[in-house]
Amino acid sequence: MQNEVAQGGFDDDHDDNSTGRWPVSRRLVERVMRAMVCDEFGGPEQFREREMDRPPIGPNSVLVRLTHAGVNPGDARIRQGQFVPRARHHFPMVLGLEGAGFVEEIGLSGSPFELGQAVYGFFLHDYVGDGTYAELAPTRSTQLVPVPPGIPMREAAAVACAGGTAMVLVEELLQVGPGDTVVVLGAAGGVGHFAVQVAVASGAEVIGVARSSNHEFVRGLGAAHVVDYRTEDVSAAVAKLAPKGVDAAVDTVGGAAQAQLSDMVRHGGRVASCVHAAETPEFVARHQSFEYRFFEATPSRMQRLNEHVASRRVRPRITRELPLSSVAEGHRAIDAGEARGKIVLRIDDAS
Repeated sequence: MQNEVAQGGFDDDHDDNSTGRWPVSRRLVERVMRAMVCDEFGGPEQFREREMDRPPIGPNSVLVRLTHAGVNPGDARIRQGQFVPRARHHFPMVLGLEGAGFVEEIGLSGSPFELGQAVYGFFLHDYVGDGTYAELAPTRSTQLVPVPPGIPMREAAAVACAGGTAMVLVEELLQVGPGDTVVVLGAAGGVGHFAVQVAVASGAEVIGVARSSNHEFVRGLGAAHVVDYRTEDVSAAVAKLAPKGVDAAVDTVGGAAQAQLSDMVRHGGRVASCVHAAETPEFVARHQSFEYRFFEATPSRMQRLNEHVASRRVRPRITRELPLSSVAEGHRAIDAGEARGKIVLRIDDAS
């Protein structure tokens, strides 16, 4: 029975995930879905709302009927064509790397999840085109975890990509622990605001770097200090706070800001980036380790991330929630560098 299409659906108010299951509806037997697609690379104006065929699933995958999807800077980079050399892109292209919803269909090999179960996670494939800006999206069961009781679906949808990346940077690559001092570049952004929380949960003292309008937001995440990169010399400001240099640094910005980190981190300290590899020899000259890594959603990592979510040690700060049809608005905010915390799409809301 688990391999059959679920005969379930949504009620009018299921965001609190109080039951973890859906009530009955005839929507799930439909063979088409609503999606926001791009027919070519370009700006946010490329998005079009369209009816698409129900996506097929492989033997080790499940099909999820989404309630919400997270919007990430990585989505914008894909939209712009920056990943063309790294992956195949299928047009019309549905973007979206993360989301939350209910298991609707299970592949032939089975799944640890049940039909109708509330799940969230990563929707990354070996190609780009079947993302979460749609009513239905496929992914491997290994990239999903159950939504913990009491966690709203909108929050669960906004965790996997940026939250998982931050967890890998802070816990695995930097191995942050009690007593460490950590600088987070882009502390108000998607990955950055998670990195602040994970570092604080690990017992570190965090120095966040963000524009002044975001300082209260970053302090609310647990940062002990915040530096304004637009009005202050960041290296000098950090030196006053940590005269011997900080123990570790999280880079979510790249470019010239990344290069300055070698001056802020102590001799022999650690740097991790989710943007690009080191572009200056200064890190080597100061015997600083530098790690550049994307997030790979392994089962053990997803389980660890879910423990953070369930305990509320890590919580997405959703600052903008949009209907699916307004995804271009979210992308414009990302392109302009104005996105704070997380942007979320309501998939099951046609308004």
